[in-house]
Amino acid sequence: MRPKDAEETPAMFRIGDKVVDAIYISKYPNVVIDGRAYSLPMVDPTVNIDFDRAVEVCRAKGSGWHLMTVVEGEYLLNESRAKGTMPHGNTNWGKDYYHPDEQGNRKGCGFGRTLTGSGPATWNHDHTIYGVSDLNGNVWEWQAGLRMVNGILEYIPNNDAALDTCDLSRDSKEWQQIKTSRGPARANVENGDIAIVDLSEHEEYEPDYDGVRIEDLTVELSEIPQALRDLGIVPENRADSEGKTYVCFDATEGEWLPIRGSAFSNTSYSGPSALYLHYARSISYDYVGFRSAFYEVNGKLIAE
Repeated sequence: MRPKDAEETPAMFRIGDKVVDAIYISKYPNVVIDGRAYSLPMVDPTVNIDFDRAVEVCRAKGSGWHLMTVVEGEYLLNESRAKGTMPHGNTNWGKDYYHPDEQGNRKGCGFGRTLTGSGPATWNHDHTIYGVSDLNGNVWEWQAGLRMVNGILEYIPNNDAALDTCDLSRDSKEWQQIKTSRGPARANVENGDIAIVDLSEHEEYEPDYDGVRIEDLTVELSEIPQALRDLGIVPENRADSEGKTYVCFDATEGEWLPIRGSAFSNTSYSGPSALYLHYARSISYDYVGFRSAFYEVNGKLIAE
């Protein structure tokens, strides 16, 4: 993917103090071989990997390589929305829940997973054989650059989370609160309802955890920060099919990192825009994987 006009460069292409010429997204969910991440077709994707390890095996590939970021994932979704090609996928134990005639190859895979790229072209983000595969279902994917801390949404600006020098640790000073003129954006979770709000410090909010379908997510902000657009929390547009997709927010005390895209068992809650912001960086499950990406400037790596 390459940036558009320089004055309207999407956040994805702004890395450090430079505008990158291209970002290459792994076509497939990755597999770890000898401590490095690889994008390979027809393999069982690596799972049971925690966030920090996913970052490590992506960076081990060399300069420019990184764990795919949330803004990169959202850029892909915006391409799909614009083309009317929201990807299908393995969301029902090898099949697409909404299109049960579509299925992948489960040979040799654990649990309900399918071999990477083994589904039809509609399982790619542009519905062609050239698109990015398996963004919907199969395995949830760790993504970098977004988190929730004590109910407040935090991010690393632009696409700086792609830098191999970016400190993604819990105590990093690079994390910033997403703010409006009233205060930080946070999730208010109460009685099964979720609202994205910007309450000032003296106002009360409910520190709970829950999930809702996107069509039931309420936005009560004085204005919409661009970061919420870039990160897909409040995108400019959504496809009609996204309304049933599930999003979860953990507003309780602690740090919670994102997984996106749903997995093989999410059925009617599934979708490429599914977002769960309630996982600790230390967790590892057999339905959570990852994907690497790579950037360059003037045909070369950014030299820091």
